[in-house]
Amino acid sequence: MTDPQEPSPSDADDVERRPCPRCAAEPGSPCRSRGGAVAGTYHTGRFTKVPRLSKLLRVPTPADRGPGQPWRPGTPPPAPADPDTPSADIRIGYARCSTLGQELDSQLDALTKHGIPRETIFSEKISTRIRVRPQFEAALAAAREIKAHAAHCASS
Repeated sequence: MTDPQEPSPSDADDVERRPCPRCAAEPGSPCRSRGGAVAGTYHTGRFTKVPRLSKLLRVPTPADRGPGQPWRPGTPPPAPADPDTPSADIRIGYARCSTLGQELDSQLDALTKHGIPRETIFSEKISTRIRVRPQFEAALAAAREIKAHAAHCASS
């Protein structure tokens, strides 16, 4: 069991999401001391804004933030996601059977059971000997289109 006074590594990230009212450290940066170094502990006015830390008497600055070292601004946290952007994963599916006598229903049901809506499932009855599979290519094109427009997938 962990000591209630020992913060977890993610605590520092949660504290640094907010500006410090005492030392004016911007979000993404550790608190700074009056001497211009990284403070050994976060200022009370800052860490008490994190509900699970509000009852602690002090929250030490983790070693990876360099307490006692010269203070430099950190990387600001990413901007919150646009509320109009879908927050859930976007899933697409592909089902195929080789002959016209085979049925796709069991594959379609399995994909639907795993949370993939029918309108995003691409399916076809086509032999494995056929190299060009139009629905498979359409599924790949849809995935590429989704990835190109997803903010968290954009390459920088």
